This record gives sequence, structure tokens and C-alpha cells, in this order.
Amino acid sequence: MAGYSDVHFEALLLRLGDLAAAEEQTPTGPYQRLLRYDAEHGTELAATLGAYLDSFGDVNAAAAAVHVHSNTFRYRLRRLTEISGLDLADPEARLAAMLMMRIFGRRH
Repeated sequence: MAGYSDVHFEALLLRLGDLAAAEEQTPTGPYQRLLRYDAEHGTELAATLGAYLDSFGDVNAAAAAVHVHSNTFRYRLRRLTEISGLDLADPEARLAAMLMMRIFGRRH
């Protein structure tokens, strides 16, 4: 049986998700723009962002995770930053995007 210290991050995310649901919040900012673009254009840029963040910025690992060539992945990164306005060099912007992806899912 897992103790709180074993699942504290997951518990925190669940609490944040419950709060967002209770307040009927939806994704905002760059992540919301990215989701809207994906929905309107049939792209998978949110998945590209997720792979990049999950791979700590390792383009080769992220490209392998989404089964594309690393040059294709770099192109998609450029497109998603242009479309969303997300500054991948800003650690707080990356954290905000990652939290939204965890709380709201990659499809909202």
C-alpha cells in the first residue's frame, strides 16, 4: 500500500484537477492556443510539446517518442512556439504548460 509520500505529486495533481473542475476552468494561454490550433487543423502539436517536456528538451528522445525524424520534430517545435507564443527557454512557461497538460489532459 502506497503512503502519501509515495504519491504526493499525483495527489497534488488530482487536487489541482478537482479545483479546476469545480471552478469550471479550462486551459489558457499558449497551451489553449495550441489545443485550438490542433483541433482546427488536425495537427498533433500538443503531443509534440508533451514529448519535448517529458524528454527534458532532448529532441532525439522526444522525436523517437512520437515516431518522427529529429528534423521533423524541430520543425514542429518551431511551429508550436510560433502558434502558441510559448517560450520554451522560460522555465516557468514550461512548468505552466506541463501542469496544464497534466491537469487538463492533452485533448480538451
